[in-house]
Amino acid sequence: MADHSDVEFYTKSTDCGTDSRLAPYVLLSALQETADKGAADTGWGRDDIGRYNCCWIVLRYKIEILRLPSWRENYKVRTWTCGNRKLFFDREFEVFDQEGDVIGKASSVWILADKDTHSPVFPSKLSDLPQSMKQSDRLVFGDSCPKLKAPSDPSGNAPVITKYADYSELDHNHHVNNTRYLAWIYDALFKAGYDILRINEININYLSEVKSTQKVDIFIKENEGSVLIYGIRDDNTYVFISEIKFCV
Repeated sequence: MADHSDVEFYTKSTDCGTDSRLAPYVLLSALQETADKGAADTGWGRDDIGRYNCCWIVLRYKIEILRLPSWRENYKVRTWTCGNRKLFFDREFEVFDQEGDVIGKASSVWILADKDTHSPVFPSKLSDLPQSMKQSDRLVFGDSCPKLKAPSDPSGNAPVITKYADYSELDHNHHVNNTRYLAWIYDALFKAGYDILRINEININYLSEVKSTQKVDIFIKENEGSVLIYGIRDDNTYVFISEIKFCV
């Protein structure tokens, strides 16, 4: 088994934001695609686990942006898995520009889950798959990405924006894809007047799925040295919580 998996990407104009650089939520999509290849390279890909009616669900991401690729620039995403801690799987990433310099890093935590119930599944239940998928012990930030705490009183603020799970927001699992949550976060920060081009660290925890036609109110709360953004579904359930940091 190789100690990492690589995927090459090209930055299209439709992948870019107002600064002609890759939109961060498109970068997150590239991480997802690379994770899919990384899982397949270890024998735990979508088709492999699908035989057991299982899927991968991401719980947390931490992303550090050193530089985003420009329009027409090639870039590469590298991933590896550190294996599992009981139910939790750490998957790490590095992003390289076309000169081979590191321009981004990311860490993520996943679970193996039943496709229908999304209940966690122990990997030992998938008995005919390789029982070790670890490619490396290296964590890009030195530790697993953090678990964030939701505000105890979400009703203290008015929502900055409201989003709906319309058709264009849904993926093949018939719910809002986690990359769209990051796009919603950027929309909220932009509307609130933040300089989104200065964002250099993103922490996001996924708490609950959003299905077709559901509404999500998005709130912003100032934190010491960072900004907290969280989404609450129309049944008062937290959907995500994110902490954003800006370069000086």
